[in-house]
Amino acid sequence: MTPVEVRLDDLPAIVEALSRGSSKTRFAALTFGTPDRPSNDDALNLNLTVENGKVGFDWVLLGPRNIEDQEKFKAFARARGSEPVSRSMNGVSYLRVERADLVRFTASIVTEMYHLPATEPLSLFHEGFEWPQR
Repeated sequence: MTPVEVRLDDLPAIVEALSRGSSKTRFAALTFGTPDRPSNDDALNLNLTVENGKVGFDWVLLGPRNIEDQEKFKAFARARGSEPVSRSMNGVSYLRVERADLVRFTASIVTEMYHLPATEPLSLFHEGFEWPQR
């Protein structure tokens, strides 16, 4: 799977495309690094997935940085009125948040939790929907 470069202002269209898709498996994985830890081994992974017909945000506990920052993520989500729910699928654990303004929540992780500019390039890996939109 080859990533596509996107920006936070693409999030509304990504979430819309994800929610409209008809494939059983649909996800948008956004990856990025931070200036203090630029190694690919330290990349963060933010996932938007469809589960039981509902689009949600998943903090997947696979990569070292996601595992390391899980408590930071939980505190961040709670401070914004969301309680992450622990789930597991196919042997992978993750913390799921479902909320009305998923775009704003996801963007705030990049800009507020990790203090990156809204123009920060993100790598998008996706399945189950067409991107870029035509």
